[in-house]
Amino acid sequence: MTTVRRRPAMLAAGTAALAVFAVCVHAAASERSERVDTRGYRLAPPRSVGGMPQKRSFGDTYVGVVDCEGQPSDADCHQAQTEVWGIGITPRDADRIIAGATGTGADYRRGEPGAVGSRYLAFRGLQGPVPDPEAALRRMVLSISRDEQPVFGDYGVRWAGPFRPFPLSGYDRAVMECRQGEYRHTSVYDGSVTRIPRSLCVWADRGTVAATESNVSARELAKLTAELHRTARVKGK
Repeated sequence: MTTVRRRPAMLAAGTAALAVFAVCVHAAASERSERVDTRGYRLAPPRSVGGMPQKRSFGDTYVGVVDCEGQPSDADCHQAQTEVWGIGITPRDADRIIAGATGTGADYRRGEPGAVGSRYLAFRGLQGPVPDPEAALRRMVLSISRDEQPVFGDYGVRWAGPFRPFPLSGYDRAVMECRQGEYRHTSVYDGSVTRIPRSLCVWADRGTVAATESNVSARELAKLTAELHRTARVKGK
C-alpha cells in the first residue's frame, strides 16, 4: 500500500522535472536561433543615423594607398590623401585588422558645427572574413590608439577610462566596446573652461569591423553604433 501511494508523487515529480528541462531546452534553442549569422556582409552607410543626415560618404576609399614620394610637398600630399580624399587608413594598417580588408565610411551631422545642440557622427568600417571578432576588435582599438586612422586622432582628449563592453544582442559573435572623454578648452579672455564630450565605439563581428566617433556620451553613441550595425551591413558583394 505504501508503494502504491508514493508512485503518483514520484511520477508527478518526474513529470515536473521533465517539463522544466523541456522549457530550458526550448529557451536555449530559441536563444540560439535568434542569433543572426554575421558572415558574408559588406558595408553600405545609410542615408541617416539617429536623425542625423549623411553629409559625406567615402565610397570604398577608406582603405587606400598614401604614396607621396616625389610630390612637391609631402605634407600637403599626405593631408590631401588622408583628409580631403577621405582614405583614412592605409592597406598595411587595415590588413592588420582584417586580412585583405576593403572599407568605407560616412559622416553625419545635425545642426551647424559649434551650434548648441548640434551633433555629428563619424563612421569608418572594414569588411572581409573575420575568424575571431574579439581579436579583431582589439586590433582596431590598437590601430586607433596608434593614430593610424587620422579621423579618430586623440587631439588632446581627456579620457574617462579605457574602452568598456556594450552589448550587440542577437548577432553571432558580435562585440562592441566604447570609450568616453571630453575636450577642455580654456578661454584666453576670461579663463572659463568649455567641456565638449567626445566618445568612440568599435564593433567587430564575423564580417565587419568598424569605429564611430561623436560628441555625445558613450552610452548614447553605443545606441547610434548599434543602429549603424543593424542598418549599414548588407548581405552579399
